[in-house]
Amino acid sequence: MRHAQRGFTLVELMVAMVIGTIIILGAGQLFLTTFQTFQNVDKISRKQEALIFAVSTLGEAGRKGGVEGSYKTVADERSSGSGSDYYCVLQDMDQNQPVVDLAQVDSLSDCPPLLASESDGAQTLTLLIGDCRQDVQGSCDEITFTVTDRNESISLEEAGS
Repeated sequence: MRHAQRGFTLVELMVAMVIGTIIILGAGQLFLTTFQTFQNVDKISRKQEALIFAVSTLGEAGRKGGVEGSYKTVADERSSGSGSDYYCVLQDMDQNQPVVDLAQVDSLSDCPPLLASESDGAQTLTLLIGDCRQDVQGSCDEITFTVTDRNESISLEEAGS
């Protein structure tokens, strides 16, 4: 008398469980990789937004007559539950308002001055962008660019002719 087989054997169940586990682990790894990529893109996007806003603000001010006295990079201390965090902030000195957070740093003394040099109507400016703390492997960039005062450039050009 033959008995009809009902269900799966133990070996078949074990093979199915191994295949299912491999598929789940692959999907989990894909999820983690996608999440890490999203976080990195988000950090880069925030840095880019801060840089674009700061450069356009400073560029406009520089072309209209100069950055010195109108804008400065100031250190800002913010208390949190785990201690204090320090930031370099672009500050509008005329309105006494922060414009944008540029970088997170280790101490109040880590913020470089905004104006690096000035000559013939051109101002060289330096900005720290990103997470510049030593104990965190963040991405910190130092951006240096030059802004020229239009009116001073025109007057220098006219004086030279």
